[in-house]
Formats: sequence, structure tokens, C-alpha cells
Amino acid sequence: MRKAVILAVALVAVASISSAQERSLRFEKTVDYKLGKLIELNATVGPVRVSKVEFSQPAGASVKDSIVGRIRGGGSSSETQATFRAGFDSENPEEDEWVVTYTLDLLDRKGELIDRIVQSEGLEGEAKVVNVDLATLKYVLPFVDKVKIRLEARYD
Repeated sequence: MRKAVILAVALVAVASISSAQERSLRFEKTVDYKLGKLIELNATVGPVRVSKVEFSQPAGASVKDSIVGRIRGGGSSSETQATFRAGFDSENPEEDEWVVTYTLDLLDRKGELIDRIVQSEGLEGEAKVVNVDLATLKYVLPFVDKVKIRLEARYD
């Protein structure tokens, strides 16, 4: 009987260790949309740690140089256009390259989707701020209440 109890405890310990070593490749969290504030994420996808995000609306970003500006003919006015930026503090301590896909859903107060941004970034043994930008109309941004953040990592 005593051996059976010891064996059961050992099996539970091994299962706990192996599940702790498994890495999640996905992360999802919905946060309040606050400009200029560091928001804790404490996410780990694969070996990549994404500790914080900061939302901003950089004044110097040019919409006419973006893909949206080229599609619209580059004649967009700075009076009507704005840039939404999410800066993610990201770090991959491993030498192998991992690609993280950053997906952001801009949500209104009812939780309805206003816009979506998807951008991938490779990280190889480095730490950096990954900026995810969206060129949009200025009148849209005051309607953003929450941001649903999804991170997904893959080995490259």
C-alpha cells in the first residue's frame, strides 16, 4: 500500500514537471485602451516573452507612406488621418528564430469590432519593442474602448 502511494505521488510530480515544461504557442487578453500607459501582459508564447504593451498615436507617422496611403493615392490629409500604434516589449532569449504574430482587435464599448491589425515579427536572441501600426481615420480612434490582443508564436 505504501509503495502504491509513493508511486502515485511520483507520477503526479512527473506529470506536473512535464506540463510546466510545455510551452504555450498562443496568448489572448483583452485590455482597456489607454494612451501612453504601460499595460502588463506577462505573456509567453514559445520562448518569447511579451511583458508589456503601450498604445500611442504618434504625430510624425505618415499615412501617405503607408500601404493604405498608396491605395488611396497618397493624397490623404493629416487633418483626417491618424496612426494607431501598439508597442510590445518583446524578448526571445533563445538563439533560434521564432516568429510572433501580433493580432489586435480594436473594440467599441459594446465589444463590436472596429478594426483589426495583424503583423508578424521574427525575434532571434534579442529583445526589442515591436511596433504594430495602423493607419486609420482620426474620427475612429475615440470610439475604441478595449483592445483584444492575440499572440501566436511559431518556430522559423
